[in-house]
Amino acid sequence: MASPSFRVSCICGGISQLITTKSSDTAHCDLSLCHCDSCRHSSGVLCVSYYPIAAPVSLPQGLSAYRTGDGWMRYFCSTCGCHVLRSKADTEWELATGVIIETVPDDGSITGRYMNHVHVSETKDGGSAVWLPEVDGQKMETPGFHPSVRDATSDEEEHLAASCDCGRVIFHITRPSPASYLPRSNYSDVIYPYNTTDPAIVRNPGDEKWWIRDNGTKYLGGTCACRSCRLISGFEIQTWVFVPRVNIVFHAWDESGNETAAPLDFDTLPANILTSYRSSPDVLREFCGTCGATIFWHDKWRPDLIDVSAGLLRAKEGARAESWIDWPTGRVSFSEETEVGRNGSEARRAGTLISSLERGLLLWGKEK
Repeated sequence: MASPSFRVSCICGGISQLITTKSSDTAHCDLSLCHCDSCRHSSGVLCVSYYPIAAPVSLPQGLSAYRTGDGWMRYFCSTCGCHVLRSKADTEWELATGVIIETVPDDGSITGRYMNHVHVSETKDGGSAVWLPEVDGQKMETPGFHPSVRDATSDEEEHLAASCDCGRVIFHITRPSPASYLPRSNYSDVIYPYNTTDPAIVRNPGDEKWWIRDNGTKYLGGTCACRSCRLISGFEIQTWVFVPRVNIVFHAWDESGNETAAPLDFDTLPANILTSYRSSPDVLREFCGTCGATIFWHDKWRPDLIDVSAGLLRAKEGARAESWIDWPTGRVSFSEETEVGRNGSEARRAGTLISSLERGLLLWGKEK
């Protein structure tokens, strides 16, 4: 009997086809959430997951390729930056779980189930693994992970380094300053769910500076499960940090090799650093055109407050950078979109993952 296929797509639709699954004697396919440095820094998110697949006969047109230090060749859409495939030694092939629309035929012959976290030790602090102690009742093991002693000097650092895996995009974040309070912004969906909240409240009539936290020492972070973030990154869980543009200092080099560092200005950045994709009429998303890492989200309504992809951060204390970021535990942003645009068993798989993330965040918040 022929192996079933996955119907896949990125957000721009440039990569849209059927991918053949890897033949197996069992209907269950065990999945892992990977937290390694290479996956975080090349994707921009805090964890990734892949399905094993059969070696493709040919690769879709419009893919860019980048080899990370762990030996994986990663393939992402050249137009929107969505991670789609990865391979090792041309014999091991895997498909990013976030791009899957449905299984064809969806007859139960293959069902993905999350079993464990891998490479958690590279996060130092457990990263997003601490938010997912179980998925759909399955305890998520973290083999080899022992939390490191927190580096107390992180509280005193004035710069938080960030970069993609290839080093094409390098910047740092500074602590909140008086200028950090100047932007004006609606509330984020992670604070007030847009689908259930009065728009008059979402518009933030009191002009609360909700992105500044902990007495002006941290920024608000957040998890997101919206369709756009999933199809831009290739993975179900996006992690953002809300940072004023004035506090993002970009590093660039001129033709003579001289380094410059200046507050982020999209209009004056060298043209070869960021690749932009317009995911909706008023929204731009930037990614690295070399390694495919998601970098920024910003829109015309709040141009001076930027969503920074948390997988890029290089905090000494660990991947969650808690001396810099306040992670809310009451909601996964746009969790109601988890199954939008997906069908059958793949919609259910994603739904159980995000539901488990919501439970895990609440538990982590209570135990902190």
